[in-house]
Amino acid sequence: MSRESHKVVPFPDNDERHVQLGQAALRAGEFSQAVAHFQAAYRDQHTFAVNRQMIEAMLHAGQASEAVPYAEEFIEGYARTLTDGLLYGQLLIESHRFLAAQEWLVNLQDLAHSPEDQARLAELTDVFTNQQERYLAANQAGQAALIKQFAGLAGVNTMEQTMRINQLAQLPVPTFDQIAPRLMIDEFISQGLRNTVALHYVTLRETAPRRLLWFDDVITFTPNAVGNPFDNPVADAWQRVVTAAENDNPEQALILDQELHLYMLLLFPRLTDVVADPAAWAQVVSARIADPAAPITAAPKIKRWLTRLDDALNALNQ
Repeated sequence: MSRESHKVVPFPDNDERHVQLGQAALRAGEFSQAVAHFQAAYRDQHTFAVNRQMIEAMLHAGQASEAVPYAEEFIEGYARTLTDGLLYGQLLIESHRFLAAQEWLVNLQDLAHSPEDQARLAELTDVFTNQQERYLAANQAGQAALIKQFAGLAGVNTMEQTMRINQLAQLPVPTFDQIAPRLMIDEFISQGLRNTVALHYVTLRETAPRRLLWFDDVITFTPNAVGNPFDNPVADAWQRVVTAAENDNPEQALILDQELHLYMLLLFPRLTDVVADPAAWAQVVSARIADPAAPITAAPKIKRWLTRLDDALNALNQ
């Protein structure tokens, strides 16, 4: 037999072949191999279908923490169905992002329609509870140190405050509950950061009243009664202005979008109370960005709030 007849013809090295090999490895329990194949496919085939299979393989391979940033690239995909949502929830639990996991499980309640769905969600909720309890028992000293660090948050610069508050989602829920109430009324933390903490309670749909220092006043609000600051008539009106600006000046539209989102965050949880005319408010901010020297508005209330918000923005950037 000739050498030519023994020549091995390799499979084509393409994305689909990597997906097939990844699926076979996943079924065989060869999780590290499955991860390698799915990652090779994902480099060029950047889709939710490949992402989901890669995340499942990484979860089984013990790479939950490394998988979270990948999953977040298609977070809307994981929010569409209960099955996909449970996978992402398990990923958060295994990576010890407990507050984020609890928030995610709360939101999954809207997708659990049948008794079977509710049972599946309850099962993962039990996993969450058990994992969090074990983590807390094994990390008591570390949690005490974290609580102490957050107690001194007013004494560090804004960048450090922002970094630490952005890490709240990784805390166990009981630890967060010890830290958050003090942060929400700390006058040495900017309004935007205080609101970021308060938004966690809204996402958790808490029914117990909470206190928040809101500019000059301490207000009491009930988290589950507060609407999403990014899903209401104010946000809708502002988004229309941003969309209109994209045609004429894309760079200005990007700045406008970022600043309006920051205003929405700063105004939480009094957004709809303060912005009685969403369209007018959006035009005010748009005009201010387009020509900061031009008169912003004749409405005293809007002028007053814009000044206060500018002060808060300046504090965030210090």
